[in-house]
Amino acid sequence: MDLIIDREFKELIPPLTTEEYTGLEKSLIEEGCRDALVVWQNVIVDGHNRYEICKKHDIAFNVVEKDFPDKNAAKVWIIENQFNRRNLPIYVRGELMLKLKPLIAAKAKENQLSTLAQFAVPQNSAKREQIETREELAKLSGVSHDTISRIEKIAGKAPEEVKQKLRMGEMSVNEAYTRLKRAEKEKRQE
Repeated sequence: MDLIIDREFKELIPPLTTEEYTGLEKSLIEEGCRDALVVWQNVIVDGHNRYEICKKHDIAFNVVEKDFPDKNAAKVWIIENQFNRRNLPIYVRGELMLKLKPLIAAKAKENQLSTLAQFAVPQNSAKREQIETREELAKLSGVSHDTISRIEKIAGKAPEEVKQKLRMGEMSVNEAYTRLKRAEKEKRQE
């Protein structure tokens, strides 16, 4: 069975480390593919690595079709599914949630507009919408909205070496944020 790989779906989640990939490959070769691949309209939404390894080693696999109203709903499911199965560092959880920020913000705005139309109440400021979006991101990722804000700032301004340490769990979000704020302060004083 040939399935479709959508790069956007596949790249939503962090790639497996070499050790994780090797362990998965060994397990699939020894035990077969125990977990079904999840697809939406023949596009893989869960199981990209298993699919690749199964095809490479001619290992049989099962497929479960999942129904989503649209591509954005599939993206939300992909990320939420990763939270349930992988022990991800806080920074990585935040990075994943930030990928959903435009989708959640659009949904918040859509909900707000439908409420406005229903009750003909003047629209609240964009700031309120942003706070609600951040709170939704925090709830989905299991971290505080302050942590989401810090991760967003780090993702936008920190050097790649700091981000890598965060992804590996070698540095805390608070430590990285404090360093970033200190560096910004020193730069302003120059």
